[in-house]
Amino acid sequence: MHNLIFWNRGSGKAEQVEMLQQALSANSDTWIEMSRDIDMAQMIQTGLQRGCQNVIAAGGDGTINAIVNAMMKIDEVRRPNLAVFPLGTANDFAGTLAIPDDLNQAVEVFRESQPIAVDVVRIHGSGVERYYANVAAGGNCVRVSEELTDELKTRWGAFSYVRGAVGVLADMNSYRITAEIDGERLDGFDSWAVLVANGKTNAGRIQVAPQASPVDGLIDVVLIRDGDLMDMVEVVTGNLLGNFLECEQVVFRKAKRLRIQSDPPMRFTLDGEVIDEEPVAFEAVPGAIRMFVGQDFARE
Repeated sequence: MHNLIFWNRGSGKAEQVEMLQQALSANSDTWIEMSRDIDMAQMIQTGLQRGCQNVIAAGGDGTINAIVNAMMKIDEVRRPNLAVFPLGTANDFAGTLAIPDDLNQAVEVFRESQPIAVDVVRIHGSGVERYYANVAAGGNCVRVSEELTDELKTRWGAFSYVRGAVGVLADMNSYRITAEIDGERLDGFDSWAVLVANGKTNAGRIQVAPQASPVDGLIDVVLIRDGDLMDMVEVVTGNLLGNFLECEQVVFRKAKRLRIQSDPPMRFTLDGEVIDEEPVAFEAVPGAIRMFVGQDFARE
């Protein structure tokens, strides 16, 4: 079976790529180092012509994000399967898919399981149409992502996201948003952050959408209200105690579609990648890509 493997030298655990090559040990596999200069969709098309059945993401959430966007350019009936080997810093979406962090166990999942249809999310806006697999985080979440450097990620690992938030918490921006969630309209809503989730965790396995499922055909919309420092303490404490969605500062909905406008314009990160365009619409794309999942993955 021919596999097309994309790997990212900048991933948090890229030094394990050689170990992965030995674990897969297939002479027919094609390995491609990711860079801005390559056309990933064209490479997948070429791989399909050569009998490729599986695309493998050897990296973190950013690697998955790039591959998902490339795969969504492929006609659905020809779209290959996707396997994830968690070589990133946080590996949030791999966690949602119940892919083990241990590389050998992840390879075993790939070899022993059958892929299932998994949702992705489409975003629209002025000059932007993109897809993502895990979480879009807007507002002050973007400022946290911009605080992160490769050195900080290397030193702190998954905790780098918490470390990056320290300087932002003392000076939170506020956004006046109007949201339409499956026809329900929320006007004049002052917000610190907006999360639109397909996966359960973000920013280093922090559980931001505990009820999210990438196989339910829905997005989980989490709006965090503006407030004072004690309100933020309540939100953070609620997250740590597992009742995050019950906080008074949080508005939570499951939906098929979300439209949102913000003043000032709200920027988003898509699985850790900051985009400059302002997305205004989010939509679940049910069963878009067949992916390999771990034994503990909740299929309902």
